Amino acid sequence: MNNPSNTMLVTGANGLIGRWLVPALLDRGYNVIAAMRKPEQRETEYRLWIKHHTRHPVEQRLTVAEFNLEEAENSLQALAPMKQEIAAVFHLAAAFAWHLPTDHTHQINVDASDTLLHHCAQWPNLKRFVWIGGYRVASKPNVSDAQLYRKLGAYEASKLIAYDRLKTQAHNLKVPWTSVNPSTVIGHSQTGQTTQLIGLAEMVQQLKQGKLPWVPGSPSTFIPLVHVDFVAEFTARLLDHPESINKEYWLLDENTPKLMPLLQRIAQHFGVKAPRGHVPVWLLKALPSMMLPSSKETLSFLSSDRYPVACTQSLARKMGIAHLLTLNNVEAWADNVATQEAFMTQFSPYSLPT
Repeated sequence: MNNPSNTMLVTGANGLIGRWLVPALLDRGYNVIAAMRKPEQRETEYRLWIKHHTRHPVEQRLTVAEFNLEEAENSLQALAPMKQEIAAVFHLAAAFAWHLPTDHTHQINVDASDTLLHHCAQWPNLKRFVWIGGYRVASKPNVSDAQLYRKLGAYEASKLIAYDRLKTQAHNLKVPWTSVNPSTVIGHSQTGQTTQLIGLAEMVQQLKQGKLPWVPGSPSTFIPLVHVDFVAEFTARLLDHPESINKEYWLLDENTPKLMPLLQRIAQHFGVKAPRGHVPVWLLKALPSMMLPSSKETLSFLSSDRYPVACTQSLARKMGIAHLLTLNNVEAWADNVATQEAFMTQFSPYSLPT
C-alpha cells in the first residue's frame, strides 16, 4: 500500500459499524486494512459495498485481510508485514450475541483484545489504538469478574472487563488510546440501513407483528440511540484531534425519547397498536426465559441511567458533524428492521462481529 504510516487497521470491518467506518476513513484519504473473518468468501461483495458508499475510487487504498479473534496470534502474524504502515488500529471485532459460552467469550473479547493491544504496542508508527466499546461501561457494577458474568451474561460482562483492561494495559504499554462508547446503534440517518437485528431491533420486529402489548421496564426506562453514520464519522476524525488521546467518549443523543414514547412513535409509524403499559424488570427476571420477548441478558439495559455526553458534543462541533448526533430518521431504521426477512435466528453467535 502507498503512503506508509497513513494506513488504518479496522478489525471487525464487516460488522455494522465497520461497514460505515471503513468508507469514512477512505473518504478522508487514509489507506485501510479491512480485517475480518473469512475474507475469501466476503471480499467481492464487501468491495462492491464500499465502492457504493465512498465518494471517490478507493480500490488501491483498500486491503481486505483475515482477522479472527479465535486465532488472534495467527492473524497478527499474518498482518506483521504491514505493521510499518499502520498508524492507527480501530478495534471493533467482538463476539456479539446472547447466551454465549462464558469461557470462550472471555477468550475472544478480553484475552484476544489484550493480545492485539500488546502487538500494537510494538508497531513502530502507531499513533492511536481506538477501542469501540459500549455506553453501559459507565455503569459497570463494582463486583468480581465471575459475579459480573453471572449478573450480565457473557457478552456484556466481557465487554466491561475488556474495557477496564484496555485502559490499564494501554497506560502500562504507553499506547495512545481512545475509547468510543456508542449507545444502541441504529441505521444510517438518511437511509435507515442496518445489519444489527438484536436488542432494541427485536422489540421493533415484535411491535410490527403485534406481539409487544407491554413495554419491559418502567416509565423512566431510557435506551439512548445513535445513528451509525455519526459513530463512523466521529471515529474516523479522531486522529485529527490530539485532544482525544487517552479520552473516553459516549456517543448518543441525550434527547432520545424514553422507551415507551419511542415505541409509541414507531407504532404510530407502522399503523399498529402501541404497547398498553409496562412490565417491571423484577417481574421479567422472575419469569421463565421462554416467556420473555428477548434474552434475559437484555434486562441490564433497561435502566434510567444518563451518560456523560458533553465531551462528545464539544468534539463533534469541532469536527463539524454535531448535526449527525441528533436523531433524524428513526422511522427509516424501523422500516429497515421490520422488513428484514433474515431475522436474528439466521445469525450464528460469531457472525455479527466479523
